[in-house]
Formats: sequence, structure tokens, C-alpha cells
Amino acid sequence: MTAWVREYRKEDEDRARMIWSVAFRGGESYPPERTIPLADEETFVAIANGRVAGAYRILSTTATCRGRLLNCGGISAVAVAPEDRKRHVGSEMMTHAVKHMHETGQHITNLRAAHEVFYRRYGWESCGRDYRISCPVARFPRLDCPLPVRQWDVAESEKDITLAPEEMWPEVNAAYEKFSFKYSGMAMRKSFRWSRIKQAQGSPARVYAVGDPVEAYMVIRFTHSTIGMGREMDLEAIEFVWSTPVGYRSLLSTFAGVGINFTTISWPEPSNGPFLSSEWFTRGMTTKLANPSLFRILDVPGVLRGLSTEESGTFTMVVDDEILPANRGPWRVCFSQDGVEVEPTGSGDLKLDIRQVSQAILGEPSLTDLLEHGFVKPPSEKTVQAATTLLSPKTTYSLEYF
Repeated sequence: MTAWVREYRKEDEDRARMIWSVAFRGGESYPPERTIPLADEETFVAIANGRVAGAYRILSTTATCRGRLLNCGGISAVAVAPEDRKRHVGSEMMTHAVKHMHETGQHITNLRAAHEVFYRRYGWESCGRDYRISCPVARFPRLDCPLPVRQWDVAESEKDITLAPEEMWPEVNAAYEKFSFKYSGMAMRKSFRWSRIKQAQGSPARVYAVGDPVEAYMVIRFTHSTIGMGREMDLEAIEFVWSTPVGYRSLLSTFAGVGINFTTISWPEPSNGPFLSSEWFTRGMTTKLANPSLFRILDVPGVLRGLSTEESGTFTMVVDDEILPANRGPWRVCFSQDGVEVEPTGSGDLKLDIRQVSQAILGEPSLTDLLEHGFVKPPSEKTVQAATTLLSPKTTYSLEYF
């Protein structure tokens, strides 16, 4: 069976909704208020045997990378009709997505996967580490909250939210952006990502913000878990964002107060988050890695040219990218305080595949990590020194489910 991909048309709606309903909602109807496509979004369908066999979406946004912003395509809702699975429909869609985003000027793409191994075939790779910290309420540290606290309730559907996103988001956006530029991989937003809020199960979401202007905020909901013959109540922060140390401590204090009658509270932090670096983390608390966020660089020379550094050096590299030959090189990379120059050259000393390039550019795991663990064949010492200077470690983090 040969599949091909084209832009979504209105006559595709019923079939696309059915495919997404089966893939993501257990057969429950796809929400009628969820328009196709949304603003800043493109929808594509795969055609096989004369009918729609699969669909996916791309949200156009920007994402942080070492203090700069890159044009980013957020991939979501990748699904194939049950009768058309295992017939290369998904492969056609992802190959099309990579080529389309490259042709339309996207520098990078990001997604959360149900099956990471599938997307790795097309160049996406895990970047960054998203930790979830869980703490019994009885063991939570006692912290002061010197900042004022406000809250908003969020109803279950986008259509019926208590306070519209355009009214709520400006209250917290400055804190979000300041938080975002500390890391690679953070998407810039025009509103809360309601799709992320709806990933979690439990009560309707609620937003708490501390400070005026806001210095930190969290989106929470509580869930029930059955332990033996009893029932425990867990309070979960879906998002946990701070722009100042006092904002972070005030948010923790607020979280503890909200969770006083719960059994356990949990929240997400990046790998360099404050809690695991403090004296607060003790026996009885746990951490676990959340499902990884996957990234792929779509324009290797373009992204490298956009980096900035106070150092100087030169190295050559070759990139293995089966889908986008324009990324392969070989490239001569020369950097200084004046900028980064990337030009074609005859050969390359540092050899990476596109997944490793994506990790090295974003910064976690870093190029140093990849070399030390033997995932990248060591080039000359001079190349190692120059390449790891430009592509130094950088904490990478993403909150998106697009």
C-alpha cells in the first residue's frame, strides 16, 4: 500500500476525528469545540487506498536554545487508522513533516511520544530530563510565603473555562518567559497550553500565582489512588514555574498549604531544579523521570550560525541525516565573539548523526556526555576542545504536549 500526504481539507473532518478518537480517547467522540486546524496550526492527512488513513498537526511557535529563539514546529496528534497500521502510513507522515517544516523555515521540532523508538527513526531524540518530585505532606519542609497569592479555577473544557486564557495568561507570562530563557527547549506561548493541562487525570485544574507582579505560578489538580483497602489523595502540580528564588520558595509554601489535607504532593522540575540541590530533600521523598521530550534540528548550519559565545575556535563536522541532505555538510564551523560562521568544506573530523547533533546543540545530554559515554567516536583533541567549547552543557527542559 502506498500512502501520500497532503494538507487537511474540510471534507476530511469526519474521518480525521474518528482516527483521533480511536487513537487518543478510547473511542469517545473528539470534542466538537476543538476546531481543525487551530490558529498557528497546520493539519495534514495521509491518503491510502483512496481514503484518509492518518493525520497529524504542526503548531508553529518558537523555542529557546542557549538564550536565543528558534522557529519551532510542535508535532501532535500523530495517529493512523487501526486498519492501516503497520503499512508505512506513519512513516510517510513523519518524513513529510520533517521536509515540510524545513522548507517552511522551521529550525527545530519538538514532540512528546507514546513510542519514542518510532520517532527516532526520523531524527528525533530525547533532550533534557524532566523530574517529578513526590513528597509525603508530613515530610514537606516548613517555608515562609512573603508574597501575595492569587488563584484561578479552570473548568474542564477549553470552551467553558472560567477565565479566558487571554485574560489569565498576561498575569503569569513575564514569569514564564524569564523561567524559559534559563533553559533550551522551552516554547514561547500566547496562552496556557490547555492540551498539557488535560494530559493529567483528576479534578478540574486550578492556577495559583505568587507575587504582584507574578514571580511564580503552578497549575494543580488532585487525584485519588487506592492503597490496599483505603484511599489516598494526591495533589499534583502539572506545571511549576518560577522566575525568582523567593517566588520558588513562596510557591512551595503555597503548595504545602493547599495540600495540607492530602497524602502526597508532587511537582515537576528540570534536572538542575532547586529542590534536589537543597537540604529539603530527605528520606521518604522520591523522584522519577517523566516521559522524555523529543527534539530534532531541522537546519543544522542555520541553528549553529544563530549561537553566541565569548570564546573562539574552529572545528569541522559531518552530519548523518537521511531525510534532509542539506544538513549533512561537511561543515567548517568557526566561532568568536563576532558570531558563528558555518561554511561547506571538504571533510569533517567530528561525525554525528542528526539525533546526536540535536542533543549537542540543545545541551542535555551534552556533546561532552556523548563523547564520554562512547556514543560519538572521538575526533582529534583539537576538535573536541573547540566543539565542546561552542556546544557546552546546557540544561534542557520542555513543558509542552502541543
